[in-house]
Amino acid sequence: MNPDDLGKVDLRLLVAFNALMEERSVSRAAERLDLSQPAMSRNLQRLRQLFGDELFIRQSHGLSPSPRAEQLHQMLRPLLDDMLRLVAPVKVDPSQLRRTFRIGMLDLFSQIIVAPLLDRLKETAPHVRLKIVNLETYSMESLASGQLDFILNLGDEAPANIHSKVICYEEPVCLLRRDHPLAAGPMSLEQLVGLPFIHFWIPGFNEHRQLDQLLFGEDLSRDVMLETNNLMTAMNALCDANLAMIAGKRVFRVLPRSQELVALPLPFSELEPVAIRLLWHRRYHADVEHQWMREQIAGLFHTLTDSI
Repeated sequence: MNPDDLGKVDLRLLVAFNALMEERSVSRAAERLDLSQPAMSRNLQRLRQLFGDELFIRQSHGLSPSPRAEQLHQMLRPLLDDMLRLVAPVKVDPSQLRRTFRIGMLDLFSQIIVAPLLDRLKETAPHVRLKIVNLETYSMESLASGQLDFILNLGDEAPANIHSKVICYEEPVCLLRRDHPLAAGPMSLEQLVGLPFIHFWIPGFNEHRQLDQLLFGEDLSRDVMLETNNLMTAMNALCDANLAMIAGKRVFRVLPRSQELVALPLPFSELEPVAIRLLWHRRYHADVEHQWMREQIAGLFHTLTDSI
C-alpha cells in the first residue's frame, strides 16, 4: 500500500474506532460522535473488514478489545493527534516570530507610522525586522513578484490578485504658506484656479482624477508649475514660494515645515475623501504571520491618523 491508496480508506472509520476503543461501548461511542447506534454498529462491521480482525468482543460490561485492536490504537492515537494539529488554526506567537517584512510607502506615511511601529515591535515581536522602501512606479510589480509584502498608499480599488484594506479616508485640502495672501480663506473657485500649483506625484494615485475632472466640468483648469515625487522638494517650494498643493487634511500635519502652512477647504462639495489603503498579494492572504503584521500596521496607522 502507498499513500495514494489511503484515498480508498474512509478516515471517519478511524475516528469511530478511536471512540469505540475509548468508550468500550457502541451506544456511548455513537452518542459521542452524534451517530445512531445502528450507524455505529455498521462502522464496527466495516472496521472488522478493513483490518481483518474481530477487534471487539461483546461482554456483559461492554466491549473488550482484541490484542490487534490494542495494537492499532497505540499507533492510531498519535496519528489522530497529528491530524488535529495539521488542520487546527495556526496561531502566531509574536514573541517568537522571526521575519523581515518589506513595505513600500510614501515618505509622508513613513513619518507617521515607522517609529511607532518599531516601538510596538520591540515590545511584542522583538525578532521582527522591517525593510521600508520608497514607493515607485514599479512597486505594484514588486508586490506581485513577492519582493514586497505590503504597499501603503492612496488609491482606489486594488488590481487583480491584490487584496487591500482601507485604513482611513482623508479629505483633500489646499495647502498654502501662512503668509500667503489667500491664507485667511475661504477660497473661491476662481481663486483656486488662479494659483500656481505643485503636483506631488504619487505612484499609483492620480490626484487629477477628481479635482481636475470637476474643474474641467466648469471649463477651468489648474496651473501646475512644479511636478515632483520628492517630498522635501515639494515642501520647500510650498513654503518658500507662493505655490499651492493638494494634501490630506490630517496627514499634512506631519509634513516637514507643516507649522508654516495652513489648510483651506476646497470649493467643491462633490469632492470625495481619498482612501488610504494597505495592499498585499493574494499569495499571503492566508499567511497567519502576514495577517498578524497587517493588523498591526492597519490598526496603528488608523489610531495615529485619528489622533492627528
